[in-house]
Amino acid sequence: MQLKRLAVKGFKNFQTELSLENMATIVVIHGENNVGKSNVLEAMQLFFQLLLAQESNQTLPITLGQKMRFSELEKRGFDPGDVFNLEIPAPIEINVTFTIQPEELELADIQPLLPSSEVQMAIQLKHIHADLDYQITQYQFADGTDVILPEATDEQKTYAAQFALFLAQRFILKTKEKNNRFALIKLDRRIAQDEIEAVRSVIPQALSLQLYDAKESPEPSYYKRWELFVKMMHKFNDVLGTGEFVVLFNRHSSRANLAFQSPSTRIPIDLLGSGIQQIVALIARLLMSNANFVAIEEPELNLRYTLQLRLREIFKDIIEAPVGPEQLFLTSHSPAFEFGKHFYAMRKINGLPTVELKSIKQALLFTHHHAESPYLVGEHAPLCYVSTDGLVRLPERIRQRLELEQGGGVVLVERKDTGHVELLTDTQFDDLFEEPIV
Repeated sequence: MQLKRLAVKGFKNFQTELSLENMATIVVIHGENNVGKSNVLEAMQLFFQLLLAQESNQTLPITLGQKMRFSELEKRGFDPGDVFNLEIPAPIEINVTFTIQPEELELADIQPLLPSSEVQMAIQLKHIHADLDYQITQYQFADGTDVILPEATDEQKTYAAQFALFLAQRFILKTKEKNNRFALIKLDRRIAQDEIEAVRSVIPQALSLQLYDAKESPEPSYYKRWELFVKMMHKFNDVLGTGEFVVLFNRHSSRANLAFQSPSTRIPIDLLGSGIQQIVALIARLLMSNANFVAIEEPELNLRYTLQLRLREIFKDIIEAPVGPEQLFLTSHSPAFEFGKHFYAMRKINGLPTVELKSIKQALLFTHHHAESPYLVGEHAPLCYVSTDGLVRLPERIRQRLELEQGGGVVLVERKDTGHVELLTDTQFDDLFEEPIV
């Protein structure tokens, strides 16, 4: 299942329609601060939360609007005073197009009454006095059947109601659990806003328990996510050494503990480097959400550029894995996370947010990364820092050819026999002599 199109209007600062077309498996949104990138992700979250509202109401608000109290929207993580545009209050309109594979319907034991390979749904949320009015204004299946039209049969409407819940939530028969299709990982790296820890930690206890539960779960879709987490963390063995991450449960303290287990010891996660902790937390959140669609605000937060590039490859591997999310949505100020051919460029024109599909070749310039950071990569990249103090800069392909790490050192050597000047790493320079230089 994937989202192919999202259009939103009336949500927060979106006075005019903002549309993301032809969305790929990894969607990257760039833009200046305060342009509304995070609002795009929150609009997605609102859409899925409104679909879940029918779980208790049993019917879809197709022909008539469905009343919703402010408290119900608050329970779903939204303040009614914040979601509507403050300058020009207007109904919120969100239009989403899904593509669904036949095997997904089979796994959910859904017999398609209507062609369901592509489904378009539009919702509207209005503020009426002290209440909200929620209505589905379009619900069209692949053959053009729109169940909001008068000619739709009762059987089709019943199927549409069940299918809407399938779009928003999946049910695991073995564990009797329901998982939301969509998860938003915000800057505080939490999914549930009521998640409270006695001691603030990059890897909170609730997340460690989720990892432990996944490892011990009888449900393949859960324990395979744990296995995928461990596999992704192997990408840091060049930094951490030989070993792998393990999660243990202390029955005396009723606490789960995540650690890196080497051949000689177990290193608690809190003792690892801050960058590794940040990535471990983010990947754990992403996989333990059990969501099909995961949105992440600024995945580059607190990470140096080389770690951002490694995180980019982890995202790619997770999306291509048979378990895990099927689609990622990222807001970012860094060009490190570009995939495919395009990114979405957000900017304000005449004070209103707009979005435009741009080639990834323009990402460096659009994010002003060439001016703000020296860590530019790729065969045709501008100069990048090598030395710790930032005095030496090299093209990225030369840095890779010399096998230099960022923050490394280089030596300039003039050859007496040829007169040529060579650039050597410290190790290469040391190898010129019979005995090591101390």
